[in-house]
Amino acid sequence: PVATTLVETVHGEKMRDDDHYCGAYREYWQDVGGFEGSEGPIEIHFIEEVIPGYFWLFPVKEGVVNVGIGMVISEQRKQKGVNKSLKKKQRWVIEEHPVFKERFKNSKLIPGSQKGWQLPFGSPRNNPPSFQPRRTAGAGVMCVGDAASLVDPFTGEGIGNGLVSAKMTSKYFDKEEHADGFPEGAAIAYMEDLWGTLGKELSNSKRLQKLVRWKRVMNWFTGKASRKPEMADMMTGMIADKEAQKSLWSPWFLFKTILLP
Repeated sequence: PVATTLVETVHGEKMRDDDHYCGAYREYWQDVGGFEGSEGPIEIHFIEEVIPGYFWLFPVKEGVVNVGIGMVISEQRKQKGVNKSLKKKQRWVIEEHPVFKERFKNSKLIPGSQKGWQLPFGSPRNNPPSFQPRRTAGAGVMCVGDAASLVDPFTGEGIGNGLVSAKMTSKYFDKEEHADGFPEGAAIAYMEDLWGTLGKELSNSKRLQKLVRWKRVMNWFTGKASRKPEMADMMTGMIADKEAQKSLWSPWFLFKTILLP
């Protein structure tokens, strides 16, 4: 792949870091309880038996739901026995968890829909050899989307950042000006602009990803949210609302929301 050649072969830098890669497993199911029609919100569930991973559901078309499970690779390697298998973890949630077994009791797995893959997160690296989250461009090449390691480390969503990066390349590549080759200087400008645009958002998402691994903290937050509508709205919005994610790291917001009665 171009990204691997750019990072490892050309620049001799590390391409893969298991702290910033997520293992994912997905299936398509028909007639899952709680969904109507072809549209609906993405559900992300932090189930005690699945943490430090997460379980998701969202509709893809009429009567069909994308059902999956994900976990950071370095955390997955720490699991023991059947817990190492995301496929088996998901089967347990669907068949045994008291909430989800009810939602799936009349549903049917679509044959051949099972798929496993790995997602390159855009979370900031500690002491990167060059650029954050990793080198994504060079003389003659600009990477976008997953090739640029831009997947949101909290939600696992990558389409939005992929589109942002693709649009940004048009600022730095000119067909006539670069007829003899895309220069290193333009590549550096692209990488700096890319992280300047997405860096804060991806860093916030990394903090949220780490936060949900702490069961006691999440239980405390959930208990507090059940009594404070403002905090409940914030936690609901954390999944897709970037402004809600920013609020979580505002000292004043945390003080008035969590500490004040």
